[in-house]
Amino acid sequence: MSVRGYAGTSVADIVRNAGVSRQTFYELFDSKQSCFLASYERRQDSLIEAIFSTPVADAPIDRFASFLGAYLSVIASRPETSKLYLIGVYSAGPEAVAIKLDKQKRFVDGVADVFDARTDAARFACRTLVGAISTLVVDALLADEVHSIENLHGPLVDVARKMFTA
Repeated sequence: MSVRGYAGTSVADIVRNAGVSRQTFYELFDSKQSCFLASYERRQDSLIEAIFSTPVADAPIDRFASFLGAYLSVIASRPETSKLYLIGVYSAGPEAVAIKLDKQKRFVDGVADVFDARTDAARFACRTLVGAISTLVVDALLADEVHSIENLHGPLVDVARKMFTA
């Protein structure tokens, strides 16, 4: 799917690439969508785990910088897969989009924990920051400018610093 996209990939493509029979595929999954959703959730959960397992720094902005760096590094290291899961997810239907939004909420919760965001305004700022990160990363992936993804780190940390430090 990371080569042909969600819509352009058939079950036949999946079984051929995975080296399994069609029967084995259908023993594991009901459909191409259920296969995608399982893969999507596994990838997003491992990405979240990688981000939040980064070493803990003392200052909130340093913790944010650390986990943002981990996120950008993972995204840039596998651009085809990142493009599939950040953009192609919309082709997999409303259930996939709902899972995407749930996973994005986990990122927001992580940012809120880092900055001890307790008020509605502070939580909204966290949502805004995560939305900006997502949009900028997707923009770079769509433009095939993978090299620019990690370059977002400094400017995004500066934005977070302005938003959350006095």
